[in-house]
Amino acid sequence: MLKVLFDYQHFTEQQHGGITRYFANLVNDIKKRDDVDCQIAALYTRNYYLNHLKFPLNNQGGDLFFERKPKRQIKWNRFYSQYQLSAGQYDVFHPTYYHPYFLKYNKKPFVITVHDMIHERFAADFNSRHHAPIAAYKREVVAKADKIIAISQSTKQDLIELLNVPEEKIELIYHGIAPDNSSVKIPARLSLPEEFILYVGNRNAYKNFHRFAEAMARVTQQHKNLFLICAGGGRFNDDELKYLTQLNIIQRCIRFDVNDDELAELYQQAKALIYPSLYEGFGLPILEAFQHSCPVVCSNTSSFPEIGGDAALYFNPASINEMTQAILHILSDNSLRSKLVETGKKRALQFPLQGSMDQTTNLYRSLV
Repeated sequence: MLKVLFDYQHFTEQQHGGITRYFANLVNDIKKRDDVDCQIAALYTRNYYLNHLKFPLNNQGGDLFFERKPKRQIKWNRFYSQYQLSAGQYDVFHPTYYHPYFLKYNKKPFVITVHDMIHERFAADFNSRHHAPIAAYKREVVAKADKIIAISQSTKQDLIELLNVPEEKIELIYHGIAPDNSSVKIPARLSLPEEFILYVGNRNAYKNFHRFAEAMARVTQQHKNLFLICAGGGRFNDDELKYLTQLNIIQRCIRFDVNDDELAELYQQAKALIYPSLYEGFGLPILEAFQHSCPVVCSNTSSFPEIGGDAALYFNPASINEMTQAILHILSDNSLRSKLVETGKKRALQFPLQGSMDQTTNLYRSLV
């Protein structure tokens, strides 16, 4: 039986998030197979997507020992991962992020998934002590990996262009989305305004939130009852609060921390999802919006056209005027909204989660 080892990295870093959901999907799929097994090399994690799994220190004692001690969690989980790597009771290793700690312990083939090249393309936005080493870590790990999974053609081209990775070393495997909830109406849990535009994710500089906020300020001059809801991304910081106040839309902005069901409710109730990023490696919210009958208005750069196809309305993210006009268009044209919703449902079917899981498992097999 083929055995895959995943490590602790992003399961320690995140409680929610796209990367951990990606790996949790892989784990859950493998657990259903007869010819493949897997293990996560972690002593302790409270990741939302792994609540159903058992870990050695996921108990009251572990909670007390690790509570509000992220460095302690990393230290103990890394030690345990090194132990599992040294023991060698696996066939393929798939680290969940780019830290190269494992290189001197791993003796088996390993795969690395590259989700984007944001740290390379927007280095100035990631110069903090935490983020600055990531590009160097990625370069080192990618160079030594047996195979690299790129989640879009855009990311694959970035790997070739920015890191000089040979094309034959890269496997293009798109993210997928499960069809289970595509026609299920989510019960109302949130107190929502009657009309709102949805923004999903963090608001780092490359996410282009400032230009988007200015576009929203112009849109709300014509749509007096329209609100902006931001899902996730943490509380508005002082600069954002100041900027939204200057634009005179702070009273129209609502932010929620949401679970998957609440996010689905937001998609289903929103007038549209606006995705104004300058760059994304994939853009999973596009597929999530398609699945929940939410029209998508997004940037025309990087992976967006590749994922959205003809099911989204596009704009130049560097142009506030174009962004404003696109939002006004989607709000005023009901026939366009209906067309994008129907096309989006069909487009989502082209990215099945099971297909992504099968391709990844086949890649593991090819390395043994």
